[in-house]
Amino acid sequence: MSLAKADEGMGLHKAAVILLSLLSVLLVLAFGADWLLRTDHFPVRHVRFEGVFKQVTQKELEIAVVDVVRGNFFLLNLEAVKARVESLPWVYQAAVRRQWPQDVHVRFTEQQLAARWGDGAFLNQAGDVVRVTLKEPTAAYSQLQGPEGTGPQVLEYYRKLGQILAVVGLKLENITLTPRRVWRLELADGMVIVLDRDQPEYKLERFARVYAQTLRHQAGGIAQADLRYANGFAVQPTAARSAGHQDAPGRADTIETGRTGAANKG
Repeated sequence: MSLAKADEGMGLHKAAVILLSLLSVLLVLAFGADWLLRTDHFPVRHVRFEGVFKQVTQKELEIAVVDVVRGNFFLLNLEAVKARVESLPWVYQAAVRRQWPQDVHVRFTEQQLAARWGDGAFLNQAGDVVRVTLKEPTAAYSQLQGPEGTGPQVLEYYRKLGQILAVVGLKLENITLTPRRVWRLELADGMVIVLDRDQPEYKLERFARVYAQTLRHQAGGIAQADLRYANGFAVQPTAARSAGHQDAPGRADTIETGRTGAANKG
């Protein structure tokens, strides 16, 4: 046998040994993976919950996930666990991860209620509509209303417009966005302010400046201020409301803030 053929034979032998070794390793890994991933092997032992427990209870969380944490630790559907936790009305968000060797860790945050919404619901910190049961009276929350799907917008304007009024000592309590997109603001002193969709922040800032300069002394005597004008606004005294004209213009004092012309609705 020539030297070249001997070397070739040795090379084939080594290749065969390497191939068999690789196949053996793959078989071991396959059997090992099959053993690890069997339902009765490596079951989830504990589910640990982390968060501030004010409205949500440990028992509620356990009941919510009990059906989806059974089975193999490695095959656990983390998204399913997350969805179950977030399905609880008082849970705002949840994050789920495996915790070696066989535990599941769930971190959650509760809903932070910002205001009452419509008939019996609430808005959370993001403006989402949530339906929860409060242990304390709901009167502490302002009442916000608006067409379906406008929760985030109404909450945003409640905050923005409330800040404008607070600068001049007025407190915004309730706010309504009508289907015709008219803003109705109810203040703590009983005054109602009406705004349209055209530059509501600018018009309210204009009103606040005039209020601080000339109307503050009438605090409590203004029933309604209609700000739906291009260069001014109309003020309705409380007497007009008591005479049965709460929603009608009644007798109103028109205050012009523009340089020229009468105050006209924009």
